[in-house]
Amino acid sequence: MKIAMTDLDIVWEDKKANRERCRILIEEAAEKGADGILFPEMTLTGFSMAVEKIQDRDRESISFFSELAKRYRIAVGFGYVTAEEEKGKNHFCFLDAQGEILADYEKIHPFTYGGEPDVYEGGNTICAFVWRGLNCGAFICYDLRFPEVFQQLPLETDVIFLIANWPESRLEHWYTLLKARAIEMQCYVIGVNRTGEGDGLNYAKSSAAFSPEGERLKEMWGKENRYVEFDKNSRLEYVKNFPTRADRRPEVYTSQSIKK
Repeated sequence: MKIAMTDLDIVWEDKKANRERCRILIEEAAEKGADGILFPEMTLTGFSMAVEKIQDRDRESISFFSELAKRYRIAVGFGYVTAEEEKGKNHFCFLDAQGEILADYEKIHPFTYGGEPDVYEGGNTICAFVWRGLNCGAFICYDLRFPEVFQQLPLETDVIFLIANWPESRLEHWYTLLKARAIEMQCYVIGVNRTGEGDGLNYAKSSAAFSPEGERLKEMWGKENRYVEFDKNSRLEYVKNFPTRADRRPEVYTSQSIKK
C-alpha cells in the first residue's frame, strides 16, 4: 500500500486557497500511483477556535474531497469542523477512491492547554474501519497522548492514521509518541502534520510513518508530497512471531488509589 503524506502549509481560515492547494497535492499523489493521501487536522482552515466561521454547514468539505477522490481515483483523509449543537466537533473523514465515506471520526480528546474544550465537544466513539483489506484506525492530534484509546482498537488493526496540527516546539513528543503507539499496537502508524505558521504558532515538516517494530518507514519524495509504502503481510508475520498485544489483561487494568 502506498500513502501520500502531505506537508500542507495551511492558509489561515481561507478555505478557497486551501482547496486549490489540496487539489494540486491530490493530483500529484494520483500521478505517483498512491492508493491514498492524508491531510492534516482542520485541513481547510488550520486549528481555529472560530467555529462559527469555519464550520461546514452543508457538508461542503466532504463534497469537495469526494469529488476529487472520484476524479483521481484515490482515497482521501482530511479534517473538518461541524457545529450542529452549542459546541463544534473536530472531524477526521476518510473517503475511498469512489468518494464514499468509510470513516467520520470525532476527536475524543479536545486539547485543554490550547482552549479547545471551550468551543469543541469531544467525541465518544473509537473509530475502526476496513479499507482495501486493511483494518484501520483513525485519531486526531492530541489523542496521540492517550494510549488507552489506541488499545481499544481490535487486535487485527493493521494501520492507524492520525492527522494533526502539532507545533514545532513539541516535535520531540510527536515523533516519540508516534513510534511508541506503533510499538505498543504492533501496527503501522502514519501521522500527518501541517507546516508553516498559523495563529502565531510554527509548524515544521514532520509527517512520519512507523512500522510495527518502531522503525521509521523510508520516505520517497515527490514534488510536494512524501510517500511511504507498507505491507500487511509483513505486520502479520511480525505479530505471529511476537504477539505482545495478545498478552494484554485489560480486566486488571483498573485505577487504584495511592495508599498513604
